Order: sequence, then C-alpha cells, then structure tokens
Amino acid sequence: MGYSIFILIIRIKIDLKILSKCKIMSKNQFKTGLIHYYFGMGCGKTSIGLGHIVRALGRNLRTILIQFLKKHDPTAQKGFFYGEYITLTEKLNIPIIQFGEFNFIKSEKQIASQMEMAKNALNKVKEVLTSKKYDLIVLDEVGSMIKLNLWETKNFIRILRDKNPEIEVIITGHQGIPELEDIADYVIHLEEIKHPYQKGILARPGIEF
Repeated sequence: MGYSIFILIIRIKIDLKILSKCKIMSKNQFKTGLIHYYFGMGCGKTSIGLGHIVRALGRNLRTILIQFLKKHDPTAQKGFFYGEYITLTEKLNIPIIQFGEFNFIKSEKQIASQMEMAKNALNKVKEVLTSKKYDLIVLDEVGSMIKLNLWETKNFIRILRDKNPEIEVIITGHQGIPELEDIADYVIHLEEIKHPYQKGILARPGIEF
C-alpha cells in the first residue's frame, strides 16, 4: 500500500513538471514557426484554419485571421454572413482582416479593378508576417489570389521566406500552387468524395458558414 502511494506521488510530480513546461512554452513564441498549406476542392480548409486558432488560444498564443475574396456582411448584399466572423470577433476577441468580395470574380475587367485591393492585401500580409505581434497567422484563400493573378507567386513566396521565423503560418486555397508546396512544412490536399450539394442540399447556416 505504502509503495503504491509512493509510486503515485512520483507520477504526480512528473505530470506536474510536464504541465509546468507546457505552460512556459505557451507564453513564448515558437523558436521555429512552420508553414502549413491546405489546398484542394474538398471543403474544410477554412475550418481547419479556425481549428488552429482555437487550439492556439488554449496555449495563450496570439492569433489573427486574414481572409481574401471573402467579406462578412450581415445584409449578404456585398458579402456573406459568416458565423465564424461573429465567433472570432465578438466572442473570442480575435482580429479578422478581410480583403475583396466573394462575388466579384466574373470578368477580366472586374479582376483588374481589384488590383489596388490586392496590393494593399499583400502589404498587410508582409507587415503582419514580419512583426512580433502574433504567434499564429491564418491566411485564408491565398490560392485564389495567386490563380487570379492578383498576386505574383514569387512576391508572396519572398514574403514567406522573409517572415519572422517565430511565426506559425496557416495557408489555405482551392488551387494547388507548386511553389507553396515546396516552401511549406505541412502540405495537405483535401479531396472531395461526396458533398450534399450533389443532392440539391444548399449550404446551411452554422454548418457551412
């Protein structure tokens, strides 16, 4: 009996020592911030980014979400009514920056009109990635910015290479960008096997958006 209690005390001390180290790590930035790249036509890429944010919050990490070609708008006239926007900004106090609108991609002329937005967006990405303000940054829909020629791949890659080495970066996009696959430490391809829209079921509030 006495031996069992002794072993239990030893285990508790070891567990407490491990937990104390975890707490110390959670207050510091990463020594090596890695790059995650999630792409493909399968759904869930943005949800994965949001999951990273939630996990990071549990470790007291500072996070931000930057979205491209998405705009939260309760009227749904010029944007979309995103549930995650409300959760992050109103309930979790997480900053979100959005550039562009989801419904402008209809012609070359409309794409050209978005070049100023694209320039401002890239400058903001550079500013955030080189700062010491955040530990984890989610860049949502980067693939579309590159595939629509709103960004040059080489310019975005250069910014990634020059980022603060302690920042963890999550990148999403439908299209696969070979240069991003090369520079990323995690590369995950999401493939769609089945989706309810094939049966005429439209996106539902609280599930898809």
